[in-house]
Amino acid sequence: MAVRHYTLDFSLSAPADCSATVRGLQSIFQEQEMTETVHNTEGHGYLATFVGKNGRFVVLRCHSHGLVTLDLQCYEADNLGQVDHLLNALEKKLKAMLHGNIRTMKRLPALQRGSEVDRYWPTADGRLVEYDIDEVVYEEDSAYQNIKILHSRQFGNILILNGDVNLAESDLAYTQAIMGSGREQYAGKEVLILGGGDGGILCEAVKLKPKMITMVEISFQCVTSPDPWTLPL
Repeated sequence: MAVRHYTLDFSLSAPADCSATVRGLQSIFQEQEMTETVHNTEGHGYLATFVGKNGRFVVLRCHSHGLVTLDLQCYEADNLGQVDHLLNALEKKLKAMLHGNIRTMKRLPALQRGSEVDRYWPTADGRLVEYDIDEVVYEEDSAYQNIKILHSRQFGNILILNGDVNLAESDLAYTQAIMGSGREQYAGKEVLILGGGDGGILCEAVKLKPKMITMVEISFQCVTSPDPWTLPL
């Protein structure tokens, strides 16, 4: 069974009164029948955990440099309406208690951890992207790499090699950005595509009724002796 992980962060202008912050939230956790445990952080702020009978688990951390973080974990099958009500109550109470000391506040959407279908894939520069993946179409380890084809409601089938997203059936946002997002007019013009990758730009360019499209592979051979592929339209 998968779990959902919610986060709520308050960046403060000055360190909070940690013990008062925990006491102020106790009534909310008591309504949820959650048991409190305070942990010794040896001068590095204040840490308290709250555990509920239904599997909900909350970590409240008051950092010594002026940051208050709250993490809530629950099972995927938990009542999401009740979970949202709990988060709203905690957020409202913290806003009231920390009023005048809050520089920024951030509440992130839930991370789904341990799901049968993994929705999170890293980019080449180390960022994490969540896709609306709903099905594993194909997966196999070849002699050279791990191959996955995952289905996304937004992008169609996505090819992932060794954990890196390579291409998808529909990357319209990427393609439209390269083509000028409607600012450029291609009708009746000659179009040169350098590279072309999976052919997404070619597919979209054809719809705009240019006079001719020439697509050239980018390589050393291309520079010295180009062998373009030309499509008169």
